[in-house]
Amino acid sequence: MELQMKMPDLATNEGEEILITQWMVEVGQPVERGQVLLEVETDKAVMEVECIADGTLKSIHVESGESVPVGHVIATIEVS
Repeated sequence: MELQMKMPDLATNEGEEILITQWMVEVGQPVERGQVLLEVETDKAVMEVECIADGTLKSIHVESGESVPVGHVIATIEVS
């Protein structure tokens, strides 16, 4: 089963986009719930975003250096 992971609400100002600064995992690698997947920068701080399920990172929809709004799909995880 595939799970679409969306950009979580990181207490940004309404309408602000969140910048993805670095992915910590590559496509095809196994991931675990709670594992840090990526680092992001908001208008307030640099934060880590954790994986929401166990499985394999199937695809990345937003590359490092790109900004997205809260709720935007950022990755697909093949759930094990």
